[in-house]
Amino acid sequence: MKKSLLAMSVLLAAGGASADPFYLDIGTNYGPAGDQVCPTCTSMKDEFTFTYESSTTIFDTVNDNAIGAGDLLSTDGGLAVGGFNLAGLGNNQVNGFNPNEAFGTNSNNGYGPNYLISFSVSGLGGIVNGVTGSGVPTFTYGPGLLEMFVTFDGVTFNNFMDVEITGGGATGVSTILLGKADFTNVDAGYNDLIHSGGTTCLGSDSFFDIWTNCGTGTDIQFFASFDTNIFVSDFTYDAVSDTFSLTSNHDGSATFSVPEPGTLALLGGSLILMGGMARRNKKA
Repeated sequence: MKKSLLAMSVLLAAGGASADPFYLDIGTNYGPAGDQVCPTCTSMKDEFTFTYESSTTIFDTVNDNAIGAGDLLSTDGGLAVGGFNLAGLGNNQVNGFNPNEAFGTNSNNGYGPNYLISFSVSGLGGIVNGVTGSGVPTFTYGPGLLEMFVTFDGVTFNNFMDVEITGGGATGVSTILLGKADFTNVDAGYNDLIHSGGTTCLGSDSFFDIWTNCGTGTDIQFFASFDTNIFVSDFTYDAVSDTFSLTSNHDGSATFSVPEPGTLALLGGSLILMGGMARRNKKA
């Protein structure tokens, strides 16, 4: 994709992380035997692609009636803008994977017609760093939360995983989000939806089990890059509230990076050893 070079440079800057393969296990076989990792799984994927709507408000914090460095902003995106319904899914969803059916029959295991994945982010705060020569603001996002959902009917949405956003922002060419998987406050039922294609921890490769069992140092990193296509003329100014607002459509891709198996094995072994020591201490 045209965002690959940007994605790679940011990932390297973020500490040498790289995209790792993953697959989905939906728990149901929606088609004939194909190239799935398991009968209820998809084939191995490198990234997912998505489309979404966003609504951003920039507050004229420095009181100069213009967008400039130091102004604060707040962004809603995905289902928070489109709505948790079939209409909202039309413009806010994971719309495919790479590779996407590249390996033949049923490699997506019914994705799309049988189930869909979407996401929502509300009140993601940031600050304007400056304005490009063409008048497009560049900005940096602070911490926030991106919730991921799976739905089978467009009516009931299961929050199977969250992404704790650690940063990101707009460069004037593209926008990025960095974060890590989090399962602290999610719904039960589909926590094991996403699995690592190359890493296991204590015998499991599900993101949920890796996050649950292997502790600090095993953060599953999330990286998203998407097009903005925003021009300064797209912003609407409200003199009463002294704010600039913009609603826009985006498309992009996201990847995951999971710690190396050797690192997890060491951590997992340490946890087992600590557990054994704790049991011996109790007996003593």
